[in-house]
Amino acid sequence: MNNLLEKMNLIAAGDHMVFLYEDSDVISNAKVMSNYIISRISKNEKCFFISGDIDMQIILENLRTSIDYEEAVNRGQLSILNRNDAYSKDGKFEPKKMIAFLKELALQAIKEGYNAFAITGELSWVLEYDDGFSRIMEYEYLLNDEIFGSYSVSAVCRYNINKFSSHMIKNIIEVHPIILWKKEVHENPFYFEVVKTENLDVEKFQVKSMLTAIEKYTYVKSRFHDEIKSTEKKYQELQLNQLKNMIVTLTEFLEIYDQYTKNHSTNVAKIAKKIGKAINLSDQVTGQIYYAGLVHDIGKALISKEILNKKGKLSKEEFEIIKKHPGDAYKALKKSKELNNIANIVLQHHERWDGNGYPNGLKGEDIYLESRIMAIADSYDAMTSDRPYRKALSKQEAIDEIRKNAGKQFDPKIAIIAIDKVFDIKE
Repeated sequence: MNNLLEKMNLIAAGDHMVFLYEDSDVISNAKVMSNYIISRISKNEKCFFISGDIDMQIILENLRTSIDYEEAVNRGQLSILNRNDAYSKDGKFEPKKMIAFLKELALQAIKEGYNAFAITGELSWVLEYDDGFSRIMEYEYLLNDEIFGSYSVSAVCRYNINKFSSHMIKNIIEVHPIILWKKEVHENPFYFEVVKTENLDVEKFQVKSMLTAIEKYTYVKSRFHDEIKSTEKKYQELQLNQLKNMIVTLTEFLEIYDQYTKNHSTNVAKIAKKIGKAINLSDQVTGQIYYAGLVHDIGKALISKEILNKKGKLSKEEFEIIKKHPGDAYKALKKSKELNNIANIVLQHHERWDGNGYPNGLKGEDIYLESRIMAIADSYDAMTSDRPYRKALSKQEAIDEIRKNAGKQFDPKIAIIAIDKVFDIKE
Protein backbone atom coordinates (compact mmCIF):
# COMPACT_ATOMS: atom_id res chain seq x y z
CA MET A 1 0.00 0.00 0.00
CA ASN A 2 1.08 3.56 -0.62
CA ASN A 3 2.72 4.49 2.66
CA LEU A 4 2.57 8.29 2.35
CA LEU A 5 0.37 8.70 5.44
CA GLU A 6 2.52 6.23 7.35
CA LYS A 7 5.61 8.32 6.57
CA MET A 8 3.76 11.53 7.44
CA ASN A 9 2.99 10.01 10.83
CA LEU A 10 6.75 9.81 11.47
CA ILE A 11 7.14 13.58 11.08
CA ALA A 12 7.95 15.14 14.43
CA ALA A 13 8.24 18.57 16.00
CA GLY A 14 11.51 20.05 14.75
CA ASP A 15 11.10 18.83 11.16
CA HIS A 16 11.53 21.58 8.56
CA MET A 17 10.24 20.37 5.21
CA VAL A 18 9.80 21.73 1.72
CA PHE A 19 7.02 20.56 -0.57
CA LEU A 20 8.08 21.10 -4.19
CA TYR A 21 5.25 20.58 -6.64
CA GLU A 22 4.14 21.21 -10.21
CA ASP A 23 0.90 22.68 -11.52
CA SER A 24 0.01 19.49 -13.37
CA ASP A 25 -0.23 17.16 -10.35
CA VAL A 26 -3.45 18.64 -8.93
CA ILE A 27 -4.82 15.56 -7.14
CA SER A 28 -1.40 14.35 -5.95
CA ASN A 29 -0.56 17.79 -4.52
CA ALA A 30 -3.80 17.88 -2.56
CA LYS A 31 -3.22 14.31 -1.36
CA VAL A 32 0.21 15.17 0.08
CA MET A 33 -1.14 18.16 2.00
CA SER A 34 -4.23 16.27 3.17
CA ASN A 35 -2.07 13.50 4.60
CA TYR A 36 0.17 15.99 6.39
CA ILE A 37 -2.84 17.62 8.06
CA ILE A 38 -4.44 14.26 8.89
CA SER A 39 -1.20 13.03 10.49
CA ARG A 40 -0.92 16.18 12.62
CA ILE A 41 -4.53 16.06 13.81
CA SER A 42 -4.15 12.36 14.72
CA LYS A 43 -1.07 13.22 16.82
CA ASN A 44 -2.94 15.88 18.80
CA GLU A 45 -1.07 18.79 17.23
CA LYS A 46 -2.53 22.18 16.47
CA CYS A 47 -2.40 22.80 12.74
CA PHE A 48 -2.48 25.91 10.54
CA PHE A 49 -3.02 25.44 6.82
CA ILE A 50 -2.36 28.62 4.84
CA SER A 51 -4.01 28.34 1.43
CA GLY A 52 -2.26 28.98 -1.87
CA ASP A 53 -1.97 27.39 -5.31
CA ILE A 54 -3.06 23.88 -4.26
CA ASP A 55 -6.72 22.98 -4.88
CA MET A 56 -8.48 23.68 -1.58
CA GLN A 57 -11.70 21.90 -2.56
CA ILE A 58 -9.93 18.56 -3.06
CA ILE A 59 -8.07 18.97 0.24
CA LEU A 60 -11.33 19.61 2.10
CA GLU A 61 -12.99 16.59 0.47
CA ASN A 62 -10.05 14.39 1.51
CA LEU A 63 -10.12 15.73 5.06
CA ARG A 64 -13.85 15.20 5.45
CA THR A 65 -13.52 11.52 4.52
CA SER A 66 -10.60 10.97 6.95
CA ILE A 67 -11.17 13.09 10.07
CA ASP A 68 -14.02 14.88 11.80
CA TYR A 69 -13.16 18.08 9.96
CA GLU A 70 -15.88 20.31 11.43
CA GLU A 71 -15.04 19.27 14.98
CA ALA A 72 -11.32 19.95 14.45
CA VAL A 73 -12.11 23.43 13.11
CA ASN A 74 -14.69 24.23 15.78
CA ARG A 75 -12.40 23.31 18.66
CA GLY A 76 -9.57 25.34 17.11
CA GLN A 77 -7.23 22.43 16.40
CA LEU A 78 -7.30 23.12 12.67
CA SER A 79 -7.30 26.58 11.11
CA ILE A 80 -7.59 27.25 7.38
CA LEU A 81 -6.23 30.71 6.61
CA ASN A 82 -5.46 32.80 3.56
CA ARG A 83 -2.09 34.48 3.21
CA ASN A 84 -3.34 37.86 4.47
CA ASP A 85 -4.46 36.25 7.75
CA ALA A 86 -0.99 34.85 8.38
CA TYR A 87 1.96 36.01 6.31
CA SER A 88 0.97 39.58 5.55
CA LYS A 89 -1.40 40.76 8.27
CA ASP A 90 -0.09 44.32 7.88
CA GLY A 91 -0.24 44.19 4.09
CA LYS A 92 3.33 43.02 3.51
CA PHE A 93 5.31 39.85 4.12
CA GLU A 94 7.87 40.57 6.85
CA PRO A 95 10.00 37.51 7.72
CA LYS A 96 10.89 38.65 11.24
CA LYS A 97 7.26 39.40 12.11
CA MET A 98 6.22 36.00 10.78
CA ILE A 99 8.85 34.27 12.93
CA ALA A 100 7.62 36.15 16.01
CA PHE A 101 4.06 35.12 15.12
CA LEU A 102 5.12 31.45 14.86
CA LYS A 103 6.76 31.56 18.27
CA GLU A 104 3.52 32.87 19.80
CA LEU A 105 1.47 30.18 18.04
CA ALA A 106 3.84 27.39 19.16
CA LEU A 107 3.72 28.48 22.80
CA GLN A 108 -0.05 28.93 22.68
CA ALA A 109 -0.55 25.43 21.21
CA ILE A 110 1.38 23.84 24.10
CA LYS A 111 -0.54 25.97 26.61
CA GLU A 112 -3.82 24.70 25.11
CA GLY A 113 -2.74 21.08 25.65
CA TYR A 114 -1.57 20.15 22.17
CA ASN A 115 1.62 18.14 21.66
CA ALA A 116 3.07 20.54 19.08
CA PHE A 117 2.25 23.17 16.48
CA ALA A 118 2.26 22.36 12.76
CA ILE A 119 2.06 24.83 9.89
CA THR A 120 2.09 24.59 6.12
CA GLY A 121 2.04 27.62 3.90
CA GLU A 122 2.41 28.60 0.25
CA LEU A 123 5.37 30.90 -0.38
CA SER A 124 5.38 31.18 -4.18
CA TRP A 125 3.32 34.38 -4.06
CA VAL A 126 6.13 36.27 -2.26
CA LEU A 127 7.85 36.55 -5.66
CA GLU A 128 5.32 39.30 -6.36
CA TYR A 129 7.65 41.62 -4.38
CA ASP A 130 10.68 43.05 -6.17
CA ASP A 131 12.89 41.56 -3.45
CA GLY A 132 10.59 38.55 -2.98
CA PHE A 133 13.19 35.81 -3.21
CA SER A 134 15.46 37.57 -0.69
CA ARG A 135 12.52 37.75 1.71
CA ILE A 136 11.81 34.03 1.20
CA MET A 137 15.40 33.05 1.93
CA GLU A 138 15.55 35.32 4.99
CA TYR A 139 12.41 33.65 6.31
CA GLU A 140 13.82 30.15 5.70
CA TYR A 141 17.12 31.06 7.43
CA LEU A 142 15.24 32.47 10.43
CA LEU A 143 13.11 29.32 10.68
CA ASN A 144 16.25 27.18 10.92
CA ASP A 145 17.99 29.58 13.28
CA GLU A 146 15.20 30.55 15.68
CA ILE A 147 12.34 28.03 15.46
CA PHE A 148 13.56 24.49 14.88
CA GLY A 149 15.38 23.05 17.86
CA SER A 150 13.85 25.66 20.15
CA TYR A 151 10.08 25.33 19.66
CA SER A 152 7.73 22.35 19.21
CA VAL A 153 7.01 23.10 15.57
CA SER A 154 6.93 21.18 12.30
CA ALA A 155 6.55 23.10 9.05
CA VAL A 156 5.97 22.35 5.38
CA CYS A 157 6.97 25.27 3.15
CA ARG A 158 5.21 24.89 -0.20
CA TYR A 159 6.79 26.03 -3.48
CA ASN A 160 5.27 25.79 -6.94
CA ILE A 161 8.43 25.06 -8.95
CA ASN A 162 6.80 26.31 -12.16
CA LYS A 163 7.21 29.81 -10.70
CA PHE A 164 10.89 29.61 -9.68
CA SER A 165 14.17 29.54 -11.54
CA SER A 166 16.49 26.55 -11.11
CA HIS A 167 18.89 28.73 -9.13
CA MET A 168 16.10 29.65 -6.70
CA ILE A 169 14.99 26.04 -6.27
CA LYS A 170 18.58 24.98 -5.59
CA ASN A 171 18.79 27.53 -2.76
CA ILE A 172 15.44 26.45 -1.37
CA ILE A 173 16.46 22.78 -1.35
CA GLU A 174 19.67 23.54 0.54
CA VAL A 175 17.85 24.98 3.57
CA HIS A 176 15.39 22.10 4.13
CA PRO A 177 16.45 18.80 5.76
CA ILE A 178 13.39 16.97 4.37
CA ILE A 179 11.81 17.23 0.92
CA LEU A 180 8.30 16.19 -0.14
CA TRP A 181 8.39 15.40 -3.86
CA LYS A 182 6.30 13.13 -6.08
CA LYS A 183 4.18 11.86 -3.15
CA GLU A 184 7.26 10.69 -1.25
CA VAL A 185 9.17 11.89 1.82
CA HIS A 186 12.84 12.28 0.85
CA GLU A 187 15.86 12.72 3.10
CA ASN A 188 17.86 15.67 1.76
CA PRO A 189 21.61 14.97 1.45
CA PHE A 190 22.12 18.49 0.07
CA TYR A 191 20.92 20.27 3.20
CA PHE A 192 23.40 22.68 4.82
CA GLU A 193 22.99 24.66 7.99
CA VAL A 194 23.11 28.34 7.15
CA VAL A 195 25.07 30.85 9.22
CA LYS A 196 26.30 34.39 8.76
CA THR A 197 29.62 34.23 6.90
CA GLU A 198 31.31 37.32 8.38
CA ASN A 199 34.74 36.46 9.89
CA LEU A 200 34.19 32.79 9.01
CA ASP A 201 36.61 30.30 7.49
CA VAL A 202 34.14 29.28 4.75
CA GLU A 203 35.90 26.09 3.62
CA LYS A 204 36.29 24.86 7.18
CA PHE A 205 32.63 25.59 7.84
CA GLN A 206 31.57 23.77 4.64
CA VAL A 207 33.47 20.64 5.67
CA LYS A 208 31.85 20.75 9.11
CA SER A 209 28.40 21.30 7.54
CA MET A 210 28.90 18.39 5.16
CA LEU A 211 29.78 16.04 8.00
CA THR A 212 26.83 17.29 10.06
CA ALA A 213 24.55 16.81 7.06
CA ILE A 214 25.76 13.22 6.66
CA GLU A 215 24.93 12.50 10.32
CA LYS A 216 21.48 14.04 10.01
CA TYR A 217 20.82 12.31 6.70
CA THR A 218 21.59 8.93 8.26
CA TYR A 219 19.32 9.68 11.21
CA VAL A 220 16.42 10.87 9.06
CA LYS A 221 16.84 7.96 6.65
CA SER A 222 16.70 5.54 9.54
CA ARG A 223 13.62 7.26 10.95
CA PHE A 224 11.63 7.23 7.70
CA HIS A 225 12.77 3.80 6.47
CA ASP A 226 13.78 1.55 9.35
CA GLU A 227 10.73 2.41 11.45
CA ILE A 228 8.43 1.66 8.54
CA LYS A 229 10.24 -1.63 7.90
CA SER A 230 9.82 -2.48 11.57
CA THR A 231 6.12 -1.60 11.41
CA GLU A 232 5.66 -3.71 8.29
CA LYS A 233 7.41 -6.64 9.96
CA LYS A 234 5.14 -6.40 12.98
CA TYR A 235 2.13 -6.21 10.69
CA GLN A 236 3.36 -9.26 8.81
CA GLU A 237 3.92 -11.27 11.99
CA LEU A 238 0.46 -10.27 12.97
CA GLN A 239 -1.83 -12.51 10.99
CA LEU A 240 -3.08 -10.88 14.08
CA ASN A 241 -5.69 -12.74 16.00
CA GLN A 242 -7.21 -9.40 16.85
CA LEU A 243 -7.34 -8.41 13.19
CA LYS A 244 -8.79 -11.74 12.12
CA ASN A 245 -11.39 -11.60 14.87
CA MET A 246 -12.49 -8.13 13.78
CA ILE A 247 -12.80 -9.23 10.16
CA VAL A 248 -14.75 -12.38 11.08
CA THR A 249 -17.11 -10.32 13.24
CA LEU A 250 -17.75 -7.86 10.42
CA THR A 251 -18.37 -10.57 7.82
CA GLU A 252 -20.80 -12.31 10.18
CA PHE A 253 -22.59 -9.00 10.61
CA LEU A 254 -22.84 -8.66 6.84
CA GLU A 255 -24.25 -12.18 6.55
CA ILE A 256 -26.96 -11.38 9.07
CA TYR A 257 -27.87 -8.15 7.27
CA ASP A 258 -27.68 -9.26 3.66
CA GLN A 259 -26.84 -12.76 2.44
CA TYR A 260 -25.89 -11.60 -1.07
CA THR A 261 -23.45 -8.99 0.25
CA LYS A 262 -21.70 -11.54 2.46
CA ASN A 263 -21.33 -14.16 -0.30
CA HIS A 264 -20.21 -11.48 -2.75
CA SER A 265 -17.58 -10.18 -0.31
CA THR A 266 -16.13 -13.64 0.25
CA ASN A 267 -15.88 -14.19 -3.51
CA VAL A 268 -14.27 -10.78 -4.08
CA ALA A 269 -11.72 -11.46 -1.34
CA LYS A 270 -10.69 -14.76 -2.94
CA ILE A 271 -10.53 -13.36 -6.48
CA ALA A 272 -8.60 -10.23 -5.41
CA LYS A 273 -6.06 -12.37 -3.55
CA LYS A 274 -5.56 -14.52 -6.66
CA ILE A 275 -4.98 -11.41 -8.79
CA GLY A 276 -2.49 -10.11 -6.22
CA LYS A 277 -0.56 -13.39 -6.41
CA ALA A 278 -0.70 -13.31 -10.22
CA ILE A 279 1.14 -9.96 -10.24
CA ASN A 280 3.66 -11.29 -7.68
CA LEU A 281 2.63 -9.23 -4.65
CA SER A 282 3.93 -10.37 -1.28
CA ASP A 283 1.94 -12.58 1.07
CA GLN A 284 1.57 -9.60 3.40
CA VAL A 285 -0.05 -7.45 0.71
CA THR A 286 -2.27 -10.22 -0.68
CA GLY A 287 -3.37 -10.91 2.90
CA GLN A 288 -4.43 -7.28 3.31
CA ILE A 289 -6.26 -7.42 -0.03
CA TYR A 290 -8.11 -10.56 1.09
CA TYR A 291 -9.24 -9.00 4.38
CA ALA A 292 -10.22 -5.77 2.61
CA GLY A 293 -12.31 -7.85 0.19
CA LEU A 294 -14.21 -9.43 3.06
CA VAL A 295 -15.30 -6.03 4.39
CA HIS A 296 -15.29 -3.84 1.27
CA ASP A 297 -19.10 -3.55 1.26
CA ILE A 298 -19.61 -3.13 5.02
CA GLY A 299 -20.86 0.41 4.33
CA LYS A 300 -23.91 -1.08 2.63
CA ALA A 301 -25.20 -2.05 6.06
CA LEU A 302 -26.29 1.60 6.35
CA ILE A 303 -28.33 1.41 3.14
CA SER A 304 -31.94 0.24 3.23
CA LYS A 305 -32.68 -3.20 1.84
CA GLU A 306 -35.30 -1.59 -0.41
CA ILE A 307 -32.51 0.19 -2.30
CA LEU A 308 -30.01 -2.71 -2.15
CA ASN A 309 -32.54 -5.21 -3.49
CA LYS A 310 -34.42 -2.92 -5.88
CA LYS A 311 -35.33 -4.78 -9.08
CA GLY A 312 -35.61 -1.73 -11.30
CA LYS A 313 -33.12 1.00 -12.17
CA LEU A 314 -31.95 3.15 -9.26
CA SER A 315 -33.01 6.79 -9.23
CA LYS A 316 -30.32 9.49 -9.16
CA GLU A 317 -31.00 10.05 -5.44
CA GLU A 318 -30.78 6.31 -4.70
CA PHE A 319 -27.49 6.01 -6.57
CA GLU A 320 -26.08 8.93 -4.54
CA ILE A 321 -26.94 6.95 -1.40
CA ILE A 322 -25.20 3.85 -2.81
CA LYS A 323 -22.09 5.96 -3.57
CA LYS A 324 -21.67 6.73 0.13
CA HIS A 325 -20.87 3.14 1.10
CA PRO A 326 -17.05 3.26 0.56
CA GLY A 327 -16.79 6.36 2.75
CA ASP A 328 -19.05 4.90 5.42
CA ALA A 329 -17.00 1.68 5.46
CA TYR A 330 -13.79 3.71 5.68
CA LYS A 331 -15.03 5.70 8.68
CA ALA A 332 -16.05 2.54 10.52
CA LEU A 333 -12.83 0.63 9.80
CA LYS A 334 -10.57 3.63 10.47
CA LYS A 335 -11.61 3.66 14.10
CA SER A 336 -9.38 0.64 14.67
CA LYS A 337 -5.67 1.32 14.15
CA GLU A 338 -5.11 -2.28 13.06
CA LEU A 339 -7.54 -1.78 10.17
CA ASN A 340 -6.13 1.51 8.82
CA ASN A 341 -4.54 -0.02 5.71
CA ILE A 342 -7.65 -2.05 4.97
CA ALA A 343 -9.79 1.07 5.44
CA ASN A 344 -7.78 2.90 2.78
CA ILE A 345 -8.13 0.03 0.29
CA VAL A 346 -11.88 -0.12 0.87
CA LEU A 347 -12.31 3.65 0.47
CA GLN A 348 -10.97 3.59 -3.08
CA HIS A 349 -12.42 0.36 -4.49
CA HIS A 350 -14.97 2.26 -6.64
CA GLU A 351 -12.46 4.73 -8.06
CA ARG A 352 -11.87 4.34 -11.81
CA TRP A 353 -8.68 4.37 -13.87
CA ASP A 354 -10.12 7.22 -16.01
CA GLY A 355 -11.01 9.36 -12.97
CA ASN A 356 -14.79 8.96 -13.25
CA GLY A 357 -15.25 6.88 -10.11
CA TYR A 358 -16.19 7.75 -6.55
CA PRO A 359 -15.94 9.02 -3.82
CA ASN A 360 -12.96 11.25 -4.76
CA GLY A 361 -12.57 10.95 -8.53
CA LEU A 362 -9.01 9.65 -8.28
CA LYS A 363 -7.28 8.67 -11.50
CA GLY A 364 -4.69 6.12 -12.65
CA GLU A 365 -1.89 5.36 -10.21
CA ASP A 366 -3.24 7.88 -7.69
CA ILE A 367 -5.55 4.99 -6.74
CA TYR A 368 -4.02 2.42 -4.40
CA LEU A 369 -2.80 -0.68 -6.24
CA GLU A 370 -4.82 -2.89 -3.91
CA SER A 371 -7.97 -0.90 -4.66
CA ARG A 372 -7.37 -1.21 -8.42
CA ILE A 373 -7.18 -4.99 -7.95
CA MET A 374 -10.32 -4.96 -5.80
CA ALA A 375 -12.25 -3.01 -8.47
CA ILE A 376 -11.66 -5.78 -11.03
CA ALA A 377 -12.50 -8.59 -8.59
CA ASP A 378 -15.63 -6.74 -7.41
CA SER A 379 -16.90 -6.14 -10.95
CA TYR A 380 -16.18 -9.70 -12.10
CA ASP A 381 -18.08 -11.30 -9.23
CA ALA A 382 -20.96 -8.82 -9.50
CA MET A 383 -21.34 -9.56 -13.23
CA THR A 384 -21.22 -13.35 -12.76
CA SER A 385 -23.76 -13.35 -9.91
CA ASP A 386 -27.56 -13.10 -10.01
CA ARG A 387 -28.72 -9.64 -8.94
CA PRO A 388 -32.25 -8.45 -8.08
CA TYR A 389 -32.39 -6.49 -11.35
CA ARG A 390 -30.75 -9.02 -13.74
CA LYS A 391 -29.52 -12.58 -14.23
CA ALA A 392 -25.84 -13.40 -13.99
CA LEU A 393 -23.65 -12.95 -17.06
CA SER A 394 -21.55 -15.87 -18.25
CA LYS A 395 -17.87 -15.88 -17.33
CA GLN A 396 -16.99 -15.14 -20.96
CA GLU A 397 -19.37 -12.15 -21.04
CA ALA A 398 -17.85 -10.79 -17.82
CA ILE A 399 -14.32 -11.22 -19.20
CA ASP A 400 -15.32 -9.41 -22.40
CA GLU A 401 -16.70 -6.50 -20.32
CA ILE A 402 -13.49 -6.24 -18.29
CA ARG A 403 -11.39 -6.35 -21.46
CA LYS A 404 -13.56 -3.64 -23.04
CA ASN A 405 -13.16 -1.39 -20.00
CA ALA A 406 -9.41 -1.91 -19.48
CA GLY A 407 -7.87 1.56 -19.52
CA LYS A 408 -11.25 3.14 -18.76
CA GLN A 409 -12.73 1.67 -15.60
CA PHE A 410 -9.83 -0.66 -14.81
CA ASP A 411 -6.03 -0.55 -14.63
CA PRO A 412 -5.23 -1.97 -18.09
CA LYS A 413 -2.18 -4.01 -17.04
CA ILE A 414 -3.88 -5.63 -14.06
CA ALA A 415 -7.05 -6.30 -16.08
CA ILE A 416 -5.12 -8.24 -18.73
CA ILE A 417 -3.21 -10.26 -16.11
CA ALA A 418 -6.49 -11.08 -14.33
CA ILE A 419 -8.07 -12.22 -17.61
CA ASP A 420 -5.06 -14.31 -18.63
CA LYS A 421 -4.16 -15.85 -15.28
CA VAL A 422 -7.19 -15.75 -12.95
CA PHE A 423 -10.51 -15.82 -14.80
CA ASP A 424 -10.35 -19.39 -16.07
CA ILE A 425 -13.53 -19.90 -18.11
CA LYS A 426 -12.87 -23.64 -18.17
CA GLU A 427 -13.57 -23.92 -14.41
